[in-house]
Amino acid sequence: MGPIRRQLKTAQDGLSLLGMIPDVAALWWVVLFSVAMNVLLLVLPFFWIQILDRVITSGSVETLVGLTVLAVLALIFYGLFDLLRGRLLSRFAVTFERALAPLVLEASILDPARRGEGGTHDLVRVRELRNFISGGTVATLVDAPFLPAFLIILYVIHPWFGNIALVGAIILTGLAVVSGRIARTEVGQATGAAIRAQSLVDSIVRHANLVRAMGWTRGAVAEFLRVNDEALAPVVRASERVAAIASAARAVRLILQVATIAAGAWLVLETEVLAGSMIAASIIISRTLQPVEGLLSGWRALTSAHQAWGHVNAAVLTVLNRRRRTLLPPPTGVLEVSGVGYRLPTMKRPVLAGISFRCPAGSVVVIIGPTGAGKSTLLRMIAALEKPSTGTIRLDRAALDDWDPEQLGRHVGYLPQEIDLLGGTVAEAIAGFDETATDEDIVTAALLANAHDMILALPNGYDTDIGRDGCKLSGGQRQRIGLARAFFGNRTLILLDEPNANLDPEGEEALCGAIRQAQERGATLVIVSHRPRLLTIADYVLLLRDGMQVMYGTPSEVLPQSMSGATPIRRPPFQSRDDRGRSAKGEH
Repeated sequence: MGPIRRQLKTAQDGLSLLGMIPDVAALWWVVLFSVAMNVLLLVLPFFWIQILDRVITSGSVETLVGLTVLAVLALIFYGLFDLLRGRLLSRFAVTFERALAPLVLEASILDPARRGEGGTHDLVRVRELRNFISGGTVATLVDAPFLPAFLIILYVIHPWFGNIALVGAIILTGLAVVSGRIARTEVGQATGAAIRAQSLVDSIVRHANLVRAMGWTRGAVAEFLRVNDEALAPVVRASERVAAIASAARAVRLILQVATIAAGAWLVLETEVLAGSMIAASIIISRTLQPVEGLLSGWRALTSAHQAWGHVNAAVLTVLNRRRRTLLPPPTGVLEVSGVGYRLPTMKRPVLAGISFRCPAGSVVVIIGPTGAGKSTLLRMIAALEKPSTGTIRLDRAALDDWDPEQLGRHVGYLPQEIDLLGGTVAEAIAGFDETATDEDIVTAALLANAHDMILALPNGYDTDIGRDGCKLSGGQRQRIGLARAFFGNRTLILLDEPNANLDPEGEEALCGAIRQAQERGATLVIVSHRPRLLTIADYVLLLRDGMQVMYGTPSEVLPQSMSGATPIRRPPFQSRDDRGRSAKGEH
């Protein structure tokens, strides 16, 4: 598809997306009010023509009073329409954000590329568009199409006036284009530096204790100032140049008004027009050039809004065009991994290659191997957070891609290696955003994770505020609460990445008990661990090394191989409990 066709398709998608927003008909009222306002603006030049060419020459007080009353009424209606147009745009901007923000957030949840890591989040762009719609630039855009009508009126009054306005419009349009190009170039250069500066600030704040403990405070501040200056320099240059062009545009508009009055005076002396027409032409030229000058000053906002709309449009269409998946029966927990490989574009060697095993329902699988073997990556793929580069992962014979993500998530409990807790209270961290969660469900999950007594020891128990990302808790407390969250809701498939990393021996015993209880109620558990305690409760052990599968089998089969440094092998995708030992003996 060529670039022109891509642009046309993007424009069509954008219009269709705009049409799905509630109250979009309000925009037609905005256009209607704009038409009325621009017509009413002609009252002022008409008033001057009548006053100078009719009232003064006739001396009629009644005509003066009548014209004044009509002009005042027209201007009152103009102000009323302007107020209504502003309110409609403000309310439509709020409706716009309410309609698109949930879809953009959903796209950010489903697509990691849209989470704004190291850049501007699409939700920020939605707010930019809301501010743009409710600002004055949209009104200026709506007024701009009336420029030809005012030009025609000026040509009707006298061709000189029309030519002056046309030349002014061309000059101001050229200045606006130059201003837009300068703004795009300079701001484009600043974008990368601004992203680096924001990332640096986030990193410094997130690791503030480490920075202070290591004596890096001054260095961190100095580095921020350096990166921030790189971001500000092009912005300052762009602002100065755009401001200079805007000043030139204002000077051009004033010069054109002077030229209009001078030309009008000459035409009056030559008796080609009356004095009223001279004043009227000056007013109309000012009104004709006003939208062009407004677009010049608002060009940066218009460019930013255009870019933001492209990102938001792509994010929303990702959600709207997503294939609907048929809801499947609740899974029993049979996990099948067949020929799974994972490769990063920046790495020569694959992270994982040829991983194949079968995990029956209600069993415990412990994944072991040295650091960098790909254990956490495999767990993320089983959690449907990453897509395999090759192979398939199935739950109850259905590929993960065939499951509806929301339905699959309700049956999967996941504890990542880095414990991420939602802010709020302990109860909210365990239940997350489950709208059906009850206090009994929360306490049951805490009891299963052996976290109930620990939670009750907190200042306010389950209502204790844990701070952002659980910053008010210790590592062991976060581990226990994260484990309770993974067990919350009778999950069928529970995935635990180093669940005992921050636990003492007593905590490990409690963890083993929680795993046994979850297994007794039918849950399948896949656990990554470096510590040997969990191997005592494992039904199966998967040994990985250098991204390759060394062996999969019972602990008695695999553990001797883990000690001997066996060479990675490629094993058939699925093995039953009966033939696994026979296969292991044949190959090892």
